Amino acid sequence: MADCYWITFLVVLFCLVGAFDASAGDADPLYRACFGQCKETGCAGETCFTHCNTPLNGPSSDDNWYLKAPLYLWLKQANCLSDCQYHCMLQRETERATHGFGPVKYHGKWPFKRVFGLQEPVSVAFSALNLAMHLHGWLSFFTLIYYKLRSNTDETTCYNYTSLWHIYAFLSINSWLWSAIFHGRDMDFTERLDYSSAVALLGFSLIVSVLRSFSVKNEATRVLVAAPLLAFTITHILYLNNYQMDYGWNMKVCVVIAVSQLLIWSIWAGISHHPSRWKLWTVVVGGGLAMLLEIYDFPPYQGFVDAHALWHATTIPLTYIWWSFIKDDAKFGTSNSSKKDK
Repeated sequence: MADCYWITFLVVLFCLVGAFDASAGDADPLYRACFGQCKETGCAGETCFTHCNTPLNGPSSDDNWYLKAPLYLWLKQANCLSDCQYHCMLQRETERATHGFGPVKYHGKWPFKRVFGLQEPVSVAFSALNLAMHLHGWLSFFTLIYYKLRSNTDETTCYNYTSLWHIYAFLSINSWLWSAIFHGRDMDFTERLDYSSAVALLGFSLIVSVLRSFSVKNEATRVLVAAPLLAFTITHILYLNNYQMDYGWNMKVCVVIAVSQLLIWSIWAGISHHPSRWKLWTVVVGGGLAMLLEIYDFPPYQGFVDAHALWHATTIPLTYIWWSFIKDDAKFGTSNSSKKDK
């Protein structure tokens, strides 16, 4: 349950990133001039891109350029628009450094150095590790439920929230997958999937928080509780993808869902006598301390590691503890159900 405390911060940050898209770097006249020329000619200063054989300001829109590029170029993440932004940013940062100025953000992000075409290689690595931790946690949960807690006379388990955690695991793995891809290359396509996956995880986490904290076990009641929340989450995702990617509205929605969820889990944690509640509080406190990295943001060290990347790193051990709590909750719930049956 405490996972929703820190995962909420994660999703809220995903929702907030777009709100700060206008940055000092991309407002720089010299950067804008370089970027404009690159879109016209396919060259950023003396660096030219042979795969830019079509002007970017032509009939096709910039956001959909990756749909027009050859497949092998898209797989290499070598689209012209991104290359123009990246190389113009490098040139401008080199010029600023020679005059004694520090780095600034471009399009809401610090200037990173690419590694094998990845824009933020350290964040990609940590996102992949978080994905691996969720996969490991889910597999160990799966083994516990179906091989260790299953009754010899009954093929079903006595834990009432198994299916919910399976769905949660899928959404978590999906969210971290697109987080890794989005940090690898920021494009319209990867941005939409990253935002959509994060909102889906946040919406379902709210459903889980209500069902688990109020011990809702009846299937009909679960449907009545989950249906409006699920409908709102899906509608919001469709709005972002098919009508308008409104970062301000998305921020408000994420904050409202997050605050509601945090209140539910906080009250449950305060009144619960769960034997493993110390793990819950460990994740809550650890997630809160980790958020200091986001508050005190700093440029990437040597162009690779920034505060956001380190924050991704802190969620790795928290994920392990969280899945440990989920497994303890399964044991606790199964034990209580067995006692009642007797």
